[in-house]
Amino acid sequence: MRLSVAIGFIAMSFIWGSTYLFIKVGVQFWPPFMLAALRNLVACVAIAMVMVAIRRKPPKRWVEWRNLFIFAFFNGSAFALIFWAERYIPSGQTAILVATVPFFSLILARFWTHEKIHSTQYLAVVIGFIGVVLTSGQRTGTGFTGSEEMRLIAQLAVIGAALCYALSYTYSKRYIRGDTYANTAIHLGASGLYLFGLSLILDPSVSIDSVTSWAGLGSLFYLALIGSALAYWLTFFLIENLHSVTFSYIMLINPIVAVILGVIFLDENITFTMSIGIIAVILGAWLVNRTNSRADQQLPRQDQHQKEDIHS
Repeated sequence: MRLSVAIGFIAMSFIWGSTYLFIKVGVQFWPPFMLAALRNLVACVAIAMVMVAIRRKPPKRWVEWRNLFIFAFFNGSAFALIFWAERYIPSGQTAILVATVPFFSLILARFWTHEKIHSTQYLAVVIGFIGVVLTSGQRTGTGFTGSEEMRLIAQLAVIGAALCYALSYTYSKRYIRGDTYANTAIHLGASGLYLFGLSLILDPSVSIDSVTSWAGLGSLFYLALIGSALAYWLTFFLIENLHSVTFSYIMLINPIVAVILGVIFLDENITFTMSIGIIAVILGAWLVNRTNSRADQQLPRQDQHQKEDIHS
C-alpha cells in the first residue's frame, strides 16, 4: 500500500468516526434539521465547484435525476434521524447503532434483489442483533438528555437511520450510474433542500448568538467541508486505489473512533455490557463484509467501484 493511500485510509477512518462527535456538539447550538441541511448544502457547493473545475457534467436523462432524488430522500432521512437523535443519546452509542447498516443491507438484498444469503451471514445478523440489544440497554450517563422515553425513541431513530442507509445503498447498487462527482453534488443538494424543508416545519426557533458561536460555526463547517466534501473526495481516491475488502474495513473502524473520541472529548462513559455490545455489532458487521468480499472478488474492478460508489 502506497504511503498516500495509507494516509487516506487512516484519514477516512478518523473523519467518518469524528462526525458523530461534531454532530453531538453542533446540535447543542443548531436546530438538528437545520444543521443537517446546511451541512449537505455547503458540501454540495464545494463539490459542485470541483465538478465544474474538472469539467464533469450532470446527468442528461430525467430517469437519472429521479433516481438521485430517491437516493437523496433515503440519505436525507438517515441524516435527519441521526442529527435529531444525538440531542438525546451519546455520539459513541449513535455510531455503534449506525454500524448495523450491513445487517439491514443483507436483509434487503435477500428480499429486494433476491441475493443468496449464506449461513455465516444469518449468524452475523443474530450476533449483530444481540449487540444492538446490549448497546441500547444503556440509557444513563454522560451524553444522555431528556426523559427515559425520549432516549429510547432516539435509539430507535438511529436504528431507523441505519435502515435508511441500507435502503439508499441497495437502491444505489441497482439504479445509480454515471459520474460520481455529479451524482454526489446532486444528491447532497437535493437532500439538503429536503432537510431544509423539514427544518422549516419541525425545528424550534434558533438563536443567532448560538449558531454564530465558534463551536456552532466550527461544527457546521467541519461537518460540511471535512465530514462531507473532503470525505467524498477521499472515498473516490480510495476506491480507485484499494480493493473493496480493504475499503470496507473503514466501516468497522469508524465506530470505534467515534466511541474513543466521545470518551476523550465529551466524557461519555461505556459500561461493560455496552462494551460487549460494541464487540458483537462490529463482529457481526465484519462477518457480513467478509462473506460479501468473497463475492466482490469475483466482480470486475469497474463493477466493484459502482457497488462502493456512495457512502453516508
